[in-house]
Amino acid sequence: MKKAALFLAALMVIAAFSACGPLEEEPKSAGSKESTTTSVTKVTTEAAQTTAAETAVDEPAEEKIPARAKIGENGAKAVTEAILYPKDGGDISDDVYFEDLYGRHVLHSGVVGLVGAPVEVDFDSEKVKGGTLVFVYDPDELKGVRPDALMFLWYDEENGYYVELESDLNADEHTVSVDIDKPGCYMLVNYYEWFNAWGADLDDNGLEPGYDPSQETISSEMWELNCNVGDIPSLSDEDYINSCRQDDGSYLFNVSTPGQLASAVYFNNCANKDGKYSITINIEEDIDLEDFDWAPMGWYAAGVGYDFTGTVNGNGHTIKNMHIDCLDYAGFIGNGTDCTVSDLNFENAYVKGRNPGIVISYARNCGVSGCTVQGEVKGLEAGTVVGIDQSSYIENCKAKVTYDGEDISEYLSGTERGKAAAAEKNGITEKIWLDDNSRPCREEDVIETYDNLVWEIKRNGIVILDRNADNETTLPWQEFDVLTVPGHYEVTLTAYVDGYYVPVSNTVEYDVK
Repeated sequence: MKKAALFLAALMVIAAFSACGPLEEEPKSAGSKESTTTSVTKVTTEAAQTTAAETAVDEPAEEKIPARAKIGENGAKAVTEAILYPKDGGDISDDVYFEDLYGRHVLHSGVVGLVGAPVEVDFDSEKVKGGTLVFVYDPDELKGVRPDALMFLWYDEENGYYVELESDLNADEHTVSVDIDKPGCYMLVNYYEWFNAWGADLDDNGLEPGYDPSQETISSEMWELNCNVGDIPSLSDEDYINSCRQDDGSYLFNVSTPGQLASAVYFNNCANKDGKYSITINIEEDIDLEDFDWAPMGWYAAGVGYDFTGTVNGNGHTIKNMHIDCLDYAGFIGNGTDCTVSDLNFENAYVKGRNPGIVISYARNCGVSGCTVQGEVKGLEAGTVVGIDQSSYIENCKAKVTYDGEDISEYLSGTERGKAAAAEKNGITEKIWLDDNSRPCREEDVIETYDNLVWEIKRNGIVILDRNADNETTLPWQEFDVLTVPGHYEVTLTAYVDGYYVPVSNTVEYDVK
């Protein structure tokens, strides 16, 4: 992001642009080989016009032959062509290289308010002295963004932030242009969405009057560029998706068929960027996925998150024969954040991929309760119900799952399984005890053996606090209100071993009455 001064300057540009409209002269047509340099101030006095006439040179200006390339083949179709007209005369058609970076560059493809593809414009600054960069846009692909809200950004690679550029619109010719003197990545954004993302609090949103984003046809292009989508796009039903929209803008999917379930997955993976919509899925019948290649619900790539952040109510029903084979986080839910799944069963599931878990692969602050899973998982750090368990809970769940022929049913998550392996490998090497005041104590030299020592404290069997122990040989629990609540306490010294925090000591217990 730019520095504050540049941000304010850009806002001033927006204010002027919005209030005054386009400058007097617009760029020429993108198909023309005539000069399309940005507008110049007209001379209006008679004396000035006479002087200009007397000093005019009869020699014609050298023709400006631009470089140009088709854009949009990677899926972002709003920008269809990029053209660079030389600053001075001459032919630069073979001296400039354009590359469509959409879906190929993590940072640029996830820019807030991006319209069309980010484009790398590469040239030798000694040979090409810059010029006028023109993006031709397709008005039918703007997804509701008004043309007058389009603004160029340039990525300052040396300093690592985006620079807002004063841009000229020719709405009749469907072009936006800007003068440039440096190569690099250029892109169009909806400047209202861009600046509001940084706290500008602009009233306008840059969209056509009455435009409803929820009625826009959902595109799977970004998803398909980055993930294995299976049969989900072909099974999904846009009319059914639209019928699930509630008056408050949330989505309620009552699901009885593979197509309806695919529609819920499709909507989340193509429309629910950064948890934009509240999604609830109610499973109303058992569902057999025998004939389909399935794909996870929730993914993250190219700097954009489409995690599943909603609720799945299984209502005791069973999803049978789910087959997922991908390189991504693999499970019924791939990437899950703040989501819940309850009372849902899986029978004869096959899940292969990254950190496979039949219900959720990567669970961040999620909850899974009352679920049973049966099937096979393949992939590193495999789990049964959940793959990676990050601050999540798994309650009243059962598993009967094999991994490379090994029964791993005793571990409800890959994280639990990994911890067990690390703990077994490391063993219990330290001793802790209670002093006369019931305070847990440890040996002073433990820090020399382990990094990241932690007191893990449970009350009535539930972890309530992890406290750094690197500089603390005695845990003064009486000084902390949270540790003086009545109950039965267990304290263990843990450390970071082979990627997991595992017990490295015995456990001491005491009661607070």
